Amino acid sequence: MNEQATPTPDADSLRPSADHHRVFTTVSYVLMWWSSLIVIQAFALGQSFLPPIGSLNLSQALLVMVIAVVLFVVMFSLNGQAGLKYGIPYSIQARAGFGIRGSKLVEFLRAIPAIVWYGIGSWIGALSLDGILTQLAGFTAPEAKYAYFVLLQILQTALAYRGIRTMKWFNASASIVIALIMGYMLIHIVRTHGLQIEESWRSDGNWGTPFWVGLTAAIGVLATVMLNISDMTRHLQKSQSAIWVGHLLGVAPPWFFMLTLGLVAGASLGIWDPVQALIQLSPNPLAMVVLLAFVLLAQITTNLTINILPPALIFMDAFRIRWHTAVILTGVLGVVSMPWLIMSNFDAFLGFILHYSALFGPILGVMLADYFVVRRGELAIDELYVDGPKSRYWYTGGMNLAGLVSVILPGTITMIWFLPMSWLLGVPAGFLMYLLLHPVLKPGPG
Repeated sequence: MNEQATPTPDADSLRPSADHHRVFTTVSYVLMWWSSLIVIQAFALGQSFLPPIGSLNLSQALLVMVIAVVLFVVMFSLNGQAGLKYGIPYSIQARAGFGIRGSKLVEFLRAIPAIVWYGIGSWIGALSLDGILTQLAGFTAPEAKYAYFVLLQILQTALAYRGIRTMKWFNASASIVIALIMGYMLIHIVRTHGLQIEESWRSDGNWGTPFWVGLTAAIGVLATVMLNISDMTRHLQKSQSAIWVGHLLGVAPPWFFMLTLGLVAGASLGIWDPVQALIQLSPNPLAMVVLLAFVLLAQITTNLTINILPPALIFMDAFRIRWHTAVILTGVLGVVSMPWLIMSNFDAFLGFILHYSALFGPILGVMLADYFVVRRGELAIDELYVDGPKSRYWYTGGMNLAGLVSVILPGTITMIWFLPMSWLLGVPAGFLMYLLLHPVLKPGPG
């Protein structure tokens, strides 16, 4: 590519974001996360914890939620340091640990779940839109949901097409609306279901496989974002307080709210379909329309930041295309992902999360080991943008074998034999294996 790493005002470029072109303040960063994490996928996960759908008790479910959110805040803030300091995206950051060419593998591994989640979000939005139109106009048809799905893909692609600044504006505005609807939902759920603690909630629970599956699934929902968090932090004002406070206040409140809402809904209604659960939770038709509108808006805001941005930047790097083309490609792939198959039953939904988590744990471990231990937080930015043997990050034919082996080996082992704990085992395994292999397998100064 032979590019110079000079700052540019183009916020959607792969080049480093200049300090004076950072889009997010701490407040707008928090609002971005609120609008992104008020998401029905987290609600659906919460539904799966307690009986009759799940087999955890209330204390176990709360423990899972706390462990997961602590890991989110810590890993987001640690792995986002390269983006905060240097203004580089995930596609460029990954080159340090995996090589100029080897990074393409972990980039595409990150892109695939994002595209599927993009499709899932749009499908949930389409179901919500179908519910709204059914209630208001009495119109519904089996094929209509697919038409709504395609229309939502077009709408979100158009919003993302205008770039990160438009995405920031839309999400910040939507977060206010979402917060108001959240307040209504919380009051309603507490009045109708919140004080009804069933005996099954107080059961002994299961500290075996169901607990570890629940914990890995909870982490796995945002394990994807842990990898490419620099795509967001590169647009944040350069401040340690901004990154830690931004993640603490931005992630924890919506995370706890959506999972708690899912817990109550799942235990009270005994159904897993998140849209149908919200419909049944509605006290009247008007409230149902409001809740479904909330679902629709929440899916759009989440897709814009978490599910469209990562693959678009990855495609820009892999195929040498511009932002606009990459966004359109992401939208098309979101359509062909056929998300209705994954959302057709809980086992498919859970299996999807557990399997990609098996690889994402070691990837994160390698990235943390490379940045904090091997390089001690120092990157040669100019050389990260050099596509050829002259770069210190070229390694062996453009690949850092230490990084790739440290992902493939533990990822495969945990996927086959330790799937319920795949991410939890994969992070330390990737971290330690990389530190052992890097001095042996890396040639040259990289």
